[in-house]
Amino acid sequence: MMSKEFLGELFDQSTKNDYSIRFRDLRVTDVVLRQRLTSIIDEILAHGPILMGPRVEKFESRIAEYCGRRYGVGVSSGTDALYLALRAYNLGDGDEIVTTPMSWIATLSAILMTGAKPIFVDVREDQNIDPDKLTAAITENTKAIVPVHFTGRLCDMDMICDIARHYNLLVIEDAAQAMGAQSGQDKAGSFGDAAVFSLNPMKVFPGYGEAGAIVIDDPKIHEKLHTLRYLGTQRKEICTEIALNYKMDEIQAALLLTGFDLIDKIIDRRLEMARHYSKRLTDIITCAPVSTTEDRSSNYFDYVIFSDDRDKLRAHLDNRGIETKVKHPVLLCDHPGFLFKPRPEIPVADSLVKRMISLPLHDKMSFSDIDYVCDAIGEFQYCG
Repeated sequence: MMSKEFLGELFDQSTKNDYSIRFRDLRVTDVVLRQRLTSIIDEILAHGPILMGPRVEKFESRIAEYCGRRYGVGVSSGTDALYLALRAYNLGDGDEIVTTPMSWIATLSAILMTGAKPIFVDVREDQNIDPDKLTAAITENTKAIVPVHFTGRLCDMDMICDIARHYNLLVIEDAAQAMGAQSGQDKAGSFGDAAVFSLNPMKVFPGYGEAGAIVIDDPKIHEKLHTLRYLGTQRKEICTEIALNYKMDEIQAALLLTGFDLIDKIIDRRLEMARHYSKRLTDIITCAPVSTTEDRSSNYFDYVIFSDDRDKLRAHLDNRGIETKVKHPVLLCDHPGFLFKPRPEIPVADSLVKRMISLPLHDKMSFSDIDYVCDAIGEFQYCG
């Protein structure tokens, strides 16, 4: 079991509030957008409905259309979205689900809550699950693959889906961080049998509280998801299976609808910022390669660099007023609440998790802010 001292070392080092460059800035500072949001809330409060009305239905249609899917289902969080997607496909006791050790604990918790057994496969240098290692992890009990588009970068979905088809496995994308990322014309959420999104305020497509969504093509799964999100009921009255309450409310859906007018501009801006980071850092430290303007395979939910002196570099940046994060410092198989034995062989993930740092990236930043961060990293690298 991890000691309290060891756990403390894994937590973010800083607690101060006077950063000149924050890691995230979730304020709504656009006056026009804020007025639009408050008027939406006022309209709903004045006229209703409050729960599960036409705005939720419109949001579901919009997110399905955006992802190139037939159906969308709005739910109460991204974690709930993944759990419900797994439940809808009857995954549970005795089933094995192949996934990555590098994700937020929501991915693992959703799998475990169904009763299924997670099987961890190592990652590539891009932090996403390595398709070349999938086949060795598949057994007669394997029923699904849950790839996670970590940091907003798409997994190699062509190869993953080819393997899944060969072994007759489900693919359920954990696209929690990847809204809007795309390969060619195919967006995150369009590849697997189902895909799930987290839409909380930290995401690139931000909600204004907790929210999530599932996108699918199968009408039977769509119908079952409607049952599962509302206490396992049909027509809101007849309970056909045990479930809890995972509904999305009208206010959240209405506020989320504004995001479809903004998402592409948000991603374009993030890509510009990421390219600026990469151009400045590529000869200084291990980072994402400089991408072309046509490359939208990541929405850069996080911009990640790698350093063998991570703690010292973070302390240096902290002293320069730059807030950074390590996301996430503990691999899924190593959390004391889970602890899998025998521990999987995941050497790439073990190496990356010791070196990765997420840098500030948000819409309140300027290019001069990025230059300041890069200059501080360069100062550390060259001067120590």
